[in-house]
Amino acid sequence: MFALHGLPVRVDRGLWWGPGAAPPWHSVAKSLEPGVGSDRIARVVADLEHCAVADSFGDLDLDRLGFETLIAAQWLHRGPMAAPPERLPEGWSVVDTVDGLEGWARGHDYVGVLPSAVLDHPRFLVLALHDAGHLVGGAVTHDGGGSVGLSNAWGAGSVTVSSDVLDAVAVLHPGRSVTDYADGTELEAMVAAGFAPLGPQRVWIR
Repeated sequence: MFALHGLPVRVDRGLWWGPGAAPPWHSVAKSLEPGVGSDRIARVVADLEHCAVADSFGDLDLDRLGFETLIAAQWLHRGPMAAPPERLPEGWSVVDTVDGLEGWARGHDYVGVLPSAVLDHPRFLVLALHDAGHLVGGAVTHDGGGSVGLSNAWGAGSVTVSSDVLDAVAVLHPGRSVTDYADGTELEAMVAAGFAPLGPQRVWIR
């Protein structure tokens, strides 16, 4: 996401961070392995009064830095679909125009987050769900190589775990496992849909 916005990032000893403000709804720092340590987080966010930190292993203690827990979730994994459908479910499509992306962003309260460059990025797909010509939901997939990340699923009901969105991902990324994270009732629904919990994912904010 930082690259899509032309923002620099750094990676060092299991810690990823951007030296400036993050795009809306995104963390400015992220642990890539356990044991990164809160003191290192403190140093890379020292100049930011307000920001979010993705605690990928749930082992950071950021309360003393003025952070509070925004999300306490679980990473989830779902194996490849054995027999994926041959075509996208009815109403689902890939967003491929700037106008379509702008409408999607308004519907998801995501204006200013996904720049038009995402339409040409080889690892991202923005999915839209239409009903009777009206945009009613969507999702984003990110090809991570070994698996596909599913995020930003929105719409009426539990779109994240609907068979249609999972079918859509399987059509566009056949033979690939799917990852996501969730908490609360969404976590329960995703486990019921075949996702397996892998470990904690926490997001801190100040």
